[in-house]
Amino acid sequence: MTVPPCPWIDSHAHLTMFEPEEVGPALERAVMAGVAGVLVPATGGEDLEAVVALAAEHPGRIVAAVGIHPHETSTLDAAMRRRVQRAAGLPGVVAIGEIGLDYHYMHSPREDQIAALEWQLDLARDAGLPVVLHNRESWDDLWDVLRPREGVVQGVCHSFTEGPAEARAITGLGMLVGISGMVTFNRADNIRELVRSLEPGSVLVETDSPYLAPVPHRGKRNEPAFVVEVARAVARELALEEDELRCLTFESFRTLFGTASWPEP
Repeated sequence: MTVPPCPWIDSHAHLTMFEPEEVGPALERAVMAGVAGVLVPATGGEDLEAVVALAAEHPGRIVAAVGIHPHETSTLDAAMRRRVQRAAGLPGVVAIGEIGLDYHYMHSPREDQIAALEWQLDLARDAGLPVVLHNRESWDDLWDVLRPREGVVQGVCHSFTEGPAEARAITGLGMLVGISGMVTFNRADNIRELVRSLEPGSVLVETDSPYLAPVPHRGKRNEPAFVVEVARAVARELALEEDELRCLTFESFRTLFGTASWPEP
């Protein structure tokens, strides 16, 4: 199947949470839906090397981000830092992520989360890589960490759920905002309001697979092919034609992650 000039990209999908034999068929379903590629972020030590292996196994379809999720930041000792640093230089790695703060579950102490975020942002700066950021109930601290790094670190705040003012703050730093399947949820008027406040060129679309399956797939395991439903909802809120949003998100993704020759047709 020929990939159109501006395909959809799923900018965030945890394909390491699929069984290995399920990844290939999921990618084929994505291609049939018009989704040419997927960024797969790591969450911690258990899948740090696995995301790199997926990118190597599926060149032209998968790129990887490596990092320690806020839930796992208590594990970020000297040995883990060396693993992350080593992974950041491997082929197929285009970002540091998924990193950030999460105060909902507090699986790691606040101090560990902030220290890990600051170290990984500095790693991204030194490696010349963008970041994939996670934020849940932690905006004030996240902003305090990001604001001094304006113009130094680029990236995307994935599955963003803060308000229009916070979104403007993020885009004011030159970063992008990732929108997930929550934009399709019946009670997610706040997400739709957020989308309407954004400039179209500052948006990426994602599934966050296997979580947050969009309508009409709610209750199912999410997968990259379903990013098309996310994109359709975003296009409606931005009053754009789908093809226009397709090219905007495609070019924004490639500009941020430096994948000028990816994905391949």
